[in-house]
Formats: sequence, C-alpha cells, structure tokens
Amino acid sequence: MRDYLIQVDVLEAVQDFYPGLSVEDATQIADSILNKWDFTQMYNSIADDITWYADGHGIELEGKDGVEIPVDEEETGDRTLILNPPPSRLFP
Repeated sequence: MRDYLIQVDVLEAVQDFYPGLSVEDATQIADSILNKWDFTQMYNSIADDITWYADGHGIELEGKDGVEIPVDEEETGDRTLILNPPPSRLFP
C-alpha cells in the first residue's frame, strides 16, 4: 500500500536554510516552529489541490463533501445544514 503521509524534519529544514547555525540555535528555532505551527495554510493548499486535480481527472466533487442540504425546507423545519464529516482523527 502506498504511504500518503507528508513529513518534514523541521530541524533538518532549519539547518538546510542556515547551515551556519549551531545545533543548539537550530534546535531552539525548530522547537519554536513546531510549538507554534498552524496547519491552516497546509490544509487550504490541499483543499485547492483536491479541486484542481479532481477537475483535471474529471472527478465530480459536488455532493461528496459531507454536507447535506435538505431538498425541501419542510424536511427539517429550518435551513440547518446537516454535517457528516468523513471518518478521520480530525473529526472524532
């Protein structure tokens, strides 16, 4: 089975960009990056890529995002969206 995990060694990246840093300084910077990391930009990029590649492969995404919009408002009595998140560690 193919592995779909993207990993980055942050300490190695810091040392690649600034090879003149001491190990202690590079480690301190890498620790700070890890402690403050925000995955928003990465997930937004993946979301954009999903749309781009699905279009390129002729894959229809509409109706497959886990959001159900009732056909008739009378079904629920209001216009509440029903969310059905995919099975994921992000959606327990």
